[in-house]
Amino acid sequence: MTEWPEMLNFVFEKSGFNVTMHRYSRILLFLFIAALSSCNQYNRILEDVYDNDQAAREWTKGMSSLSADEIVQYSTEMERVDSLNQATVFGILDKEGWPSLLSDKANRAIWIVIDHSDLAYRSKYLGLVKEKAEEGVLDKTDYAILNDRVLMEEGKPQIYGTQIKMAATIVEDELAMQLCLWPVEYPAALDSLRSTVGLSPIEEYLKTSSESIGQEIVWDKEKTVADFD
Repeated sequence: MTEWPEMLNFVFEKSGFNVTMHRYSRILLFLFIAALSSCNQYNRILEDVYDNDQAAREWTKGMSSLSADEIVQYSTEMERVDSLNQATVFGILDKEGWPSLLSDKANRAIWIVIDHSDLAYRSKYLGLVKEKAEEGVLDKTDYAILNDRVLMEEGKPQIYGTQIKMAATIVEDELAMQLCLWPVEYPAALDSLRSTVGLSPIEEYLKTSSESIGQEIVWDKEKTVADFD
């Protein structure tokens, strides 16, 4: 990289533009180095944000063994970390836009902080997440999850079937709370829509998710958004 300006000088040394090109090349080289430096700085900041986010949620893996007071304590700390991470990430996005040349972990950090924020911020940055998913910076699955979450929080049917929520359900003639798939906009086309963003068929997703959390997740196609109030 350090030989690049000299190469340009050689090419243009008899053209009368040697001094101009020499200066121009140095400017380009300076800007390139500055961009790399800025990228490395953002990578460090955002990768730390990712680590902090995950560390603040480590307690959820053993939540069933915690007391109510411990859950409150850990939840409060998690909210504090989320607030700090949001200030960092949203400050970067609002001032600089989505930085380029980031590591996968740094890009993931931006998405995960948006995902762990509230509806106002999720809605604000949803278009940007979609743009980055289309560019290949994020997975299309990331956009699908965020889009479904925003729709659910707005009280609307989801598109890709990624969101579940507790709802009152009749089980053996008794009213019980059951984990249910949030209503979807196009039930007949759901698997097709999921495939466009790299998601598995809905029945496979419900089966693996149920096994993962140790509780059955039901898709009642008759349920509407009003049933979850």
